[in-house]
Amino acid sequence: MAARLEKLDPLLSRLETLLGGLSGHVSAATRPALERWRSDAAALRFHLHPPRNAPLLTCVIGGTGTGKSTIVNRLLGVGASATSFRRTYTSGAVAIARKADDVPENWLGVERTVAGADRLPARGQVGALVIVPREALGDAPLADELLSRIVLVDTPDLDGDQPMHHAEADRAFRWAQAILFLVSPEKYQMTELLPYYRLAMRYAVPTLFLMNKCEEQIVLDDYRQQLRGYGFGTRLTDDSEDVKGEELVAAFSQPRSDGPPPTPVFVVPRDDAAYEPQPAENLSALRKAMTELGVLHSALGAPPTNGLANRAGDLATRLEDKIITPLRNDRHEADRLMGALHDMETPTPGVDVNPLTSELQRRLQQRSVLYLIGPQRILDRVRQAPGLLVRLPRVAWDYIRSGEISPAAFSPNGGPARAGETPDYRGILVDQFAVLQSRIDDLLRSGPTSQRWLESDAKGYQAIRITPEQAGKIADEEIEALKDWLQKRWNATPRDTRALNTLMKHLPGGAKLTKLAETAPYLLIIALVAHHALFGTDLLVLGGYSLATWLSERLSNEVSSHTRSTNSRISDRFARLAHEQIEKFREWIDRQAPPQKALDQLERAANDMAQAAGMEGENADALAVAEQ
Repeated sequence: MAARLEKLDPLLSRLETLLGGLSGHVSAATRPALERWRSDAAALRFHLHPPRNAPLLTCVIGGTGTGKSTIVNRLLGVGASATSFRRTYTSGAVAIARKADDVPENWLGVERTVAGADRLPARGQVGALVIVPREALGDAPLADELLSRIVLVDTPDLDGDQPMHHAEADRAFRWAQAILFLVSPEKYQMTELLPYYRLAMRYAVPTLFLMNKCEEQIVLDDYRQQLRGYGFGTRLTDDSEDVKGEELVAAFSQPRSDGPPPTPVFVVPRDDAAYEPQPAENLSALRKAMTELGVLHSALGAPPTNGLANRAGDLATRLEDKIITPLRNDRHEADRLMGALHDMETPTPGVDVNPLTSELQRRLQQRSVLYLIGPQRILDRVRQAPGLLVRLPRVAWDYIRSGEISPAAFSPNGGPARAGETPDYRGILVDQFAVLQSRIDDLLRSGPTSQRWLESDAKGYQAIRITPEQAGKIADEEIEALKDWLQKRWNATPRDTRALNTLMKHLPGGAKLTKLAETAPYLLIIALVAHHALFGTDLLVLGGYSLATWLSERLSNEVSSHTRSTNSRISDRFARLAHEQIEKFREWIDRQAPPQKALDQLERAANDMAQAAGMEGENADALAVAEQ
């Protein structure tokens, strides 16, 4: 299928819009792959429409300690890029250009700064492009001819201990129009360069090779042999000998139909070495070859159609493998986890405030006139007799000393419920809420995908957690309100007593009967007989047992109703708090994966891009090991 490159730019623009809309629904684990794809897509758009009649953007690529910054300065004949004996010193790209405008706007897609003479030698910065214009170099005659043809870009190392340096070097490689691979005798076999060798051929990027710090010819010959094994060093003629030096430079302008032109290997000896390279391989020959890179770029086609099609095909394949497929898996896992969280709704807090209200219920019964005239009072007094006898000496002594007897002395429970005997309601709710959060944590840590989300967004995950103290606050507020109600009701007259007192007011001698009832039930009977008031009140006496039972239940219901109401409020508030916590987790999980509709749109756009790149549906990035 032939590539249709004219359709790539609008497709890339569409994909950029779709991916930009997914930024809020992509997990931190997937975001690096997404950002890298967007950067590479921007690089492809740059190569689709390169600046015309402008110096070629040439990047120096190599490992740590190979002397990239030193070679850049020696090519220019001036200290433009900062060097150091310390490894991994250069942390960002430094572009030396004839003028700042020779570097296209938004090249590399990062912030750019222009370094003046007061900032030389310039040191690169992570996530930024430092541009050194020719005017800042002062007297540098070697730089004039070179910078009129190319923009020389110093880059960080590919194999250091700083992942950010590798990312900066990879970005520069994707945007470069020409490449100078730099090695040393200690680093020419480094495996990190192999993927970039293959990509340079695949993308038809004009490429030069330089071995720095060389001390013997055998190492240089072995490096050339390796490059031939990688596919470089194509013959210019039918003979089997490689073409080197000036003959190779002259051949740059000769387009070939049977493959790319041969690849030169230049050499710079170590300063203290006795080895001297051939004139066609030394630094001067390299400088001349770099001025001819623009000719080679034109000979390959500017831009090279085959290389652009391969770039587009690799982008489409990586979009499917590294972004769409992982995002679909994330969406499936997110839906599963949100469904599991839904099953955790409305947990039971297991709180019952009945121990706090039981004492009030008992006190209201004891203050009830029905209790005073009923059998329960007699039974309670019988049960209290042993305790009264035991406490009698102490009670008598208190009476002799103070003339008063504490009501608690006659209560088997010693008055209201003691705080030490009531359950820890706050602790119950705190523990229940902590158990809920623990179940959610166990759920999210049960799978590798959600575990990756937790590790990559630990800060965001902790921010949505509600402290268990909020659950304890529910108990504090409701128990405090209940205690206020208990305090108000503690000395209140029961409803049945109020009703009977109202009735007694309309009976002859009703007030006196009420006082007699407080002494003992049998005195009430005697008083009724003495006052000849059996008619009307005899029904109260004779039916006292059954009536007391019925109204005592009504009295009990008053306290029980308030108890149930308090329990219900605690349960409802706890359920709302638990629901709020679960919803926060559901929203956090939902943000880790984009909506299904957005994924479908993204996949259709990726298929359109693959068709425009001329892909047949196979993995066109089989050779691009740099994606690992």
